[in-house]
Amino acid sequence: MQDIRLFIDKLHTDAQACETIGQTALNEGKRKIFAALADTYRTLASEMERIATAHAILDEEREKNLLGVLGGNTSTNTTDRLAEIAKVLSSATDQT
Repeated sequence: MQDIRLFIDKLHTDAQACETIGQTALNEGKRKIFAALADTYRTLASEMERIATAHAILDEEREKNLLGVLGGNTSTNTTDRLAEIAKVLSSATDQT
C-alpha cells in the first residue's frame, strides 16, 4: 500500500508541476496543453485513491471474516475450519 501512496503523491506532484509550467508558458497552446495534462494527472490520482480505498475496505472485510473463522466455534473439526478459511480466501481473491 505504501507503493501506491507514493505513486499517488507523485501524480499530485506532477500535476502541480504541469500547472506551474503552464502558467509560465508564453504560448497559449502550450498553456492549454499543460493545463490539460495537469487535469489528467489529478484525475489519475483521484482514481488511484478511490481504488486504494476500495482495496483497503476489501482487505479489512477479508481479515474480519478470517478472524471470525479462526476464532469461531471450536467444536467444528479442523477439516471443516480449513475449508471455511479456503472459502473466505478464495472469495476475497474473486472480488479483486
